[in-house]
Amino acid sequence: MAKGALLVGWGDIIPGREKAAKATLNNAMQYIVGLQQEGKIDRFEVVALEPHGSDLMGFVFITGDKETIAKLRAEDEFVSVIVGVQLVHRNVRVVGAYTGAELHSLFAMWDAQEDKLLVE
Repeated sequence: MAKGALLVGWGDIIPGREKAAKATLNNAMQYIVGLQQEGKIDRFEVVALEPHGSDLMGFVFITGDKETIAKLRAEDEFVSVIVGVQLVHRNVRVVGAYTGAELHSLFAMWDAQEDKLLVE
């Protein structure tokens, strides 16, 4: 079973939405814990970043089966949680990621594409 990963990142809280941001975070955390309890994801880690001058303030890194994670992104509940986060945070992003053996497959694709460019 191929492994997949997903990074859900966010930026600053939109001014005036601080209380809503806390409730939204609690809702999102309950949702992610539920995904893990249901076996839809293997694990997750929440990361808050120290001040560093970028627009990324924190992220959740989710891992699981590649196909399940891909389907998850299209589920109404996932999209609803992300929309909620977008209403209280700037610069929300959902990005697929590669780890472990899947990282090697990405590098292999990179090499194959690079070889095509060198031939042309």
